[in-house]
Amino acid sequence: MFVRVLVGVAAAAFAVGLLVCTGYGYIIAIGIMIAIFCPICMHEIMGVSQCQNKKLTAVTMIFSALLPLYIFLDLGRFVPFSDGVFIAAYIIAVLIMMLKSYEKTKFENAAIGLFCSIAIPESLCGILRTYNLMENSGLFCRSQVIFVLLIAMYASWLSDTFALFTGMALGKHKLSPKISPKKTVEGAVGGVVGTTVFALATYAICHHFFFHADVIEAIKWWHVLIATPILCVGGMCGDLSASVIKRNFGVKDFGTMFPAHGGAMDRIDSFLFTVPVTYILMELFVAASK
Repeated sequence: MFVRVLVGVAAAAFAVGLLVCTGYGYIIAIGIMIAIFCPICMHEIMGVSQCQNKKLTAVTMIFSALLPLYIFLDLGRFVPFSDGVFIAAYIIAVLIMMLKSYEKTKFENAAIGLFCSIAIPESLCGILRTYNLMENSGLFCRSQVIFVLLIAMYASWLSDTFALFTGMALGKHKLSPKISPKKTVEGAVGGVVGTTVFALATYAICHHFFFHADVIEAIKWWHVLIATPILCVGGMCGDLSASVIKRNFGVKDFGTMFPAHGGAMDRIDSFLFTVPVTYILMELFVAASK
């Protein structure tokens, strides 16, 4: 438990560091980290799926690294055709690789590689889309943008911590025994409630010290009260979805990158859901404010 908490604190400190960089306008720092993290995740996923085609694994890793850089650096403005051309060419290339090595490459390997190498970077790049949406809307100050991204992190990782300790203390009813036997209803409720309280406390501090006076009311406390549980549920869905994949392939963790926490995918599975949900909520918020 000590190692688990220590690694969790270190990861949280690193995430907060990236948010600080974002606060100063260095959003590309997050893009670079996503570009580093995505191929690691792809290597873990392709390994869990027992893909024997090393070239296929390498191609999906490379694509998953290039896609966030393409998005964060807005490289599309330098090419004369749409982004869909790249995606179509990539899909065709992966399927051709499957055909050339059909004896050791199953369709599920190609399908998993295609889906995950696109879905994971696209999901994480929701950070940039949320950032740009809020920055360009004229409704928020920079500190509010960082606050929203911080709540997305809370819903992924802080919720998991609250759920763990609540489940250990009070857990009796299984949440999804066939997918994740250790998760309990009591733990899930504790995760949502604990994270929401923590988010509201963070809002109170940010509202008093960091939000600019001219846009201070853009985000109200009841927005946080409503949005945080939704994000927590999204994070749980991401966690359970990853558990389904691991159960299908008979493994406990995707990897061993983080001691007592598993691999890279084990750390971001819930975040892959909370980021898109955050972006959707902010799109709705901006649209309703016009």
